[in-house]
Amino acid sequence: MTQTLSSEEKIRLKKQWTDQAIKQAQEGSWDEAVQTNKNVLNIFPTEPDAYNRLGKAYSELGQYQNAHDAYSQTLKYSPANTIARKNIDRLALLIEQEGPVSARGRERIDPRLFVEEKGKTAVTELVNIATSAILAKVGVGDVAQLHINGHTLQVRNSEEEIIGQVEPRLANRIIEFTQGGNRYVAGIQAVENGRVRIIIREVYQHPNMFGKVSFPSQGGGDTIRAYIKDSMLRLDRDDDEDFSNEDEYYDSGDESEEAEDVEFDGNLDSEE
Repeated sequence: MTQTLSSEEKIRLKKQWTDQAIKQAQEGSWDEAVQTNKNVLNIFPTEPDAYNRLGKAYSELGQYQNAHDAYSQTLKYSPANTIARKNIDRLALLIEQEGPVSARGRERIDPRLFVEEKGKTAVTELVNIATSAILAKVGVGDVAQLHINGHTLQVRNSEEEIIGQVEPRLANRIIEFTQGGNRYVAGIQAVENGRVRIIIREVYQHPNMFGKVSFPSQGGGDTIRAYIKDSMLRLDRDDDEDFSNEDEYYDSGDESEEAEDVEFDGNLDSEE
């Protein structure tokens, strides 16, 4: 059938299926995403982006060998593709130690939770990072569970394995505000070279905490980037930064705006 399609029809189908694959990924419909990306490859069998998306879908389904094979095809047609190279290394580790994925599966972030809202959302890099075997199970867009353990704020994956900890000053603030009745959610924004960056958002402010800002600008101290653009959650950015946010699925658009920085000094008594 594809042999009878004109070039214009093939391009139209490619865009349609690509958009559909992105939507399916955002909804966590990975079985459907596998088939949709295969549809693209039936027409464009040398398309690296489709192989990357296929690899991502297989990876989310726990089919690590199939995912590895898909990323290998990416490198066949795009040898310098950084997304494929990083995922092949990660998958090789998973295949080596592999058991099936947890029956709980991997929870994904609802992108609507991370739209711009100054003072309620921030980005931070974790400390006391887990081993590479645990980090290999973590991907951009996964839900990160916040768990208070004494004076530390642990970050765990869906299998309750500790990924790392929120740095102490920010952790103290979130613990204080949580004990005051606030609620927070978090998700993985970047995982690379043994480093993990998460996004944290206040989703409920207790009446007792009225007027207290979760992530204020204090004009000094360490900087935590405010997470203010939903475009930053797109899952196929190929940033040039050393600590990038690369993944296979994204919704293209204007990313000319820059995220502003919010500075945080960990002072619980001073509120702006």
